[in-house]
Amino acid sequence: MFRRTLAVLTLAAAALVAPATAHADTTYRGEGDDVVRIHATKKPGLVRFTHDGESNFIVHTVDPRGKTGEYLVNEIGPYKGTVLYNDYGTKGTSALEIKADGSWTATFLPLSKARCWCSATIRGTGDQILKLSPTRGLRTLHAAHNGESNFIVHAYTRIGSYGDLLFNEIGTYRGKALLPVGTRLVSVHADGAWTLTRR
Repeated sequence: MFRRTLAVLTLAAAALVAPATAHADTTYRGEGDDVVRIHATKKPGLVRFTHDGESNFIVHTVDPRGKTGEYLVNEIGPYKGTVLYNDYGTKGTSALEIKADGSWTATFLPLSKARCWCSATIRGTGDQILKLSPTRGLRTLHAAHNGESNFIVHAYTRIGSYGDLLFNEIGTYRGKALLPVGTRLVSVHADGAWTLTRR
């Protein structure tokens, strides 16, 4: 009986100190610079960030070897957005390294929680990940951005594969690009309001 009780207490204590599962809708909160450790994973997912500081907000992944990986966010001042992690070619993620001068949150989400691009036109502001039914045939993407910094759009035909770069502009922009056949996920990196229309 004593051994059984001891084993239960040991497991309970381990659960308290173990890092959270990355895809379990887990939210971390902090202020200033920090390192958030999670269970190592190679599975692609989403992270939704907020930051209320006035200076740099920089986040990148850390792989199981302790080396820095993907840059997820690199902005100045207040920030709110959703980004993709464990993109093509990464070694997996064991932690996030956060540089911030204010309070921040980081919420891990599965890809199924990406915003649905359900109709022809979708509008948003800032960084977002969009999911859609795989495209077929000839499709074009009309884009507009009303910001001052980078406007970058990638299309993914297979989750975890290399994304096709559709737009990479700075400031206000309007233009068109070919939407690859089979696109099912689109990442938008922007500092202003944007509109995407597929035809």
